[in-house]
Amino acid sequence: MNSILQSLEDPKRPLLGPNYWIITKMGLLLPQNKLNRIIFIIIHEIVALFVITQYMELYVIRSDLDLVLTNMKISMLSVVCVVKVNTFIFWQKHWQEVFDYITEADKFERQSKDPMKVKIVEAYTKYCRRLSYFYWALVTVTFFTTTGTPLMRYLSSSTFRENMRNGTEDFPHIFSSWMPFDKYHLPGNWITVVWHVVLCAYGAGIMAAYDSLVVVIMVFFGGKVDLLRERCRQMFGEEGDTISDEKCEEVVRQLHNIHVTMLKYSRLFNSLLSPVMFFYMVMCSLVLCASAYQLTSAQNAAQKLLMAEYLVFAIAQLFVYCWHSNDVLIKNENMTLGPFESNWYNMESNQPRKDVLTLSGQLRIENVFTAGPFSNLTLPTFINILKGAYSYYTLLRK
Repeated sequence: MNSILQSLEDPKRPLLGPNYWIITKMGLLLPQNKLNRIIFIIIHEIVALFVITQYMELYVIRSDLDLVLTNMKISMLSVVCVVKVNTFIFWQKHWQEVFDYITEADKFERQSKDPMKVKIVEAYTKYCRRLSYFYWALVTVTFFTTTGTPLMRYLSSSTFRENMRNGTEDFPHIFSSWMPFDKYHLPGNWITVVWHVVLCAYGAGIMAAYDSLVVVIMVFFGGKVDLLRERCRQMFGEEGDTISDEKCEEVVRQLHNIHVTMLKYSRLFNSLLSPVMFFYMVMCSLVLCASAYQLTSAQNAAQKLLMAEYLVFAIAQLFVYCWHSNDVLIKNENMTLGPFESNWYNMESNQPRKDVLTLSGQLRIENVFTAGPFSNLTLPTFINILKGAYSYYTLLRK
């Protein structure tokens, strides 16, 4: 396993190596070869057409509440997946600009020999690796859970098996979608199973690639803020050191440029992420509500276990976004302490002290990731979504 994970590392991208690898393999980052680009685009749009068939089937099964909830729970996540893919491809150029900035900024920080800066870089790199691999594992478990749900339903219920034999129960499928042939009898039923497994694997790969990449970028911006605060703390040298006014002005100018550049690409990244997260927030409450309702109405332990795992994944997916975005916001607020933690009081002239005030004013500029124009990606937003989902669940139960 260590050998496999090590093969994902890329010396050209010390931080984004594994994440860059998976978005390339999943076709989010389109290849340079024109034929391969066309193939990937066709695959992405075929999946978009499949989502349309899910909503066509939703109209057909509208009288069965359990089937409707199952269809909505999965089709809503499918829509979010399609939105992620198509926005990523449409804004490919801007995503590449963000990748290039992160790679260059990360390499710049890795050149430092300062023990504190080295510690910060190593900490966020190790955290990004663990977070990415953990999230990939969670997505993999959810993939097997989703594809295995019909089989578990068949194996855990003797009544269901008997009903299938006498024809009162239809052949169980992973997704509820329209097919242009009879999907409940041979050979159409097994063709549908294979088709659904392939699409589920595609969706799992897209979520693993997109979500882990976005969260790693958030972690990087949080680490960049920590490094900038440390640079501000050392802007006048260590305790007892003094520097000239000219050197002080040069240091302040460099710190200002680093912060302005970071804000530029942070806002570019937010402009790419914010519309997707707004759409996801709208869908998320309904997905959580449907999952909770099915969990409480499940008839046996196996079904409850499967529904619980799906619910945990939906909550975890939302939580990782809000938690790491909230972490960047808090670190950004604390960054203004950096200039005042320096030994500005040892400077003989007043100019360095004025520079400290100027720089601290620059660092007060808010840097927060948003979900559309209405809400920030923070922990209070996460809690409000859970409250909303519970309200919908209570209404549905009544």
